Amino acid sequence: MKIATILFGLLAALPACAQDETVGLRLREWYARISGDVFAEAEGITATTVDLDRELGLGQAEVAHEIQAYLSFPILGNFYAGYWYADYKGDRWLTESITFADQTFTASTLVESELELHVGYLSYEFVLPIPMPLGKTASAEVGVIAGVRFLAATGSIDNEFVSAEETGEGGLPVVGAHAAVQFTPWLRADAEVLGLAFRAADRKATYIEAYAEVVARLGPLFAGVGYKYVGIELKDKSSTTEFEVDVTMDGLYLTAGIRF
Repeated sequence: MKIATILFGLLAALPACAQDETVGLRLREWYARISGDVFAEAEGITATTVDLDRELGLGQAEVAHEIQAYLSFPILGNFYAGYWYADYKGDRWLTESITFADQTFTASTLVESELELHVGYLSYEFVLPIPMPLGKTASAEVGVIAGVRFLAATGSIDNEFVSAEETGEGGLPVVGAHAAVQFTPWLRADAEVLGLAFRAADRKATYIEAYAEVVARLGPLFAGVGYKYVGIELKDKSSTTEFEVDVTMDGLYLTAGIRF
């Protein structure tokens, strides 16, 4: 939870910088389905790449929670700080034996599994100074984004005899683009896509994120609905166990917040 502590400190400091800019806070409740696999190999022990849904029963959708704060300056651009997490749990009778970390789980046994994902982020968006009028009340804008994502994942598998847990973490820069259409003073649509791949001596991370949403505004309050997709590949060899997670998440979300 160190990521969340750092980010909340940044969120609390944002209003102190404000003068003529827009300050906002939003929440997202993301009903996300997950797919992919997890792998953990201890030194000298050959591990199994484990399918999250077929072998562990983690394919059901769960609610991921996100908090985001942003600060918009008229010319300088937009700054974002946020954090989201998802926790997937399931159980399944194994049809074949699997090895995770330094433990082997034999076929025909019931295992309980959990995959926990944490993502913190900081982003800057520069809105391109290109007028895009769409009539008397509508307008559009396009921006380019640069930022960083901090990733952490924990996977565990347990049965009545043995248990195994491994954790991996990493950070990487991301770049992308954002587009918005203001249909009326109270109705707006946004779309964004970003990502990048990064490799260090003992860590590798790939991150892709995209969303599209429509929100309505009433005074300082806003609410809406959207769709979000995230792809995460994280490989961490910094400890005695090599831990890998390769997952995709997607689904609809509800969002609400305040801006002033």
